[in-house]
Amino acid sequence: MHPSEWSSILFNFYTNSKKAIKRTKKQGEIRIECGFSGSNVYLEFSDTGDGIPEENEESIFEEFFTTTSPGILDDINSSNEITGTGLGLKIVKDIVISYRGKIEVVSPKLGYNTCLRVEVPKASDKELDKYGF
Repeated sequence: MHPSEWSSILFNFYTNSKKAIKRTKKQGEIRIECGFSGSNVYLEFSDTGDGIPEENEESIFEEFFTTTSPGILDDINSSNEITGTGLGLKIVKDIVISYRGKIEVVSPKLGYNTCLRVEVPKASDKELDKYGF
């Protein structure tokens, strides 16, 4: 996966977490864990935001599905920074699938309310050379 695609994934996860944490009106925390799982690499992105209702766990990856709108966040200084278009996680899903990977909501570790997991096949030596690693 190209480094810019990893950047897009992390940026999307970060902005979604920031919105979820702001909705709690408390100081929040983000946790990022990476590692290997068999022949794959994984990234888990967790936060202490307001969580994802179980009934929305599959919908969040569909285009135009969003949990934010200006009206929901009026009391938190809603700006364009906080409103969602519902495209971010769809784009992330498309990137991940294009590398034969998967993205899913998984059970968060103790103290966190949401965890998104991305898992893709490890890069080949040729791919690593291509990206300068």
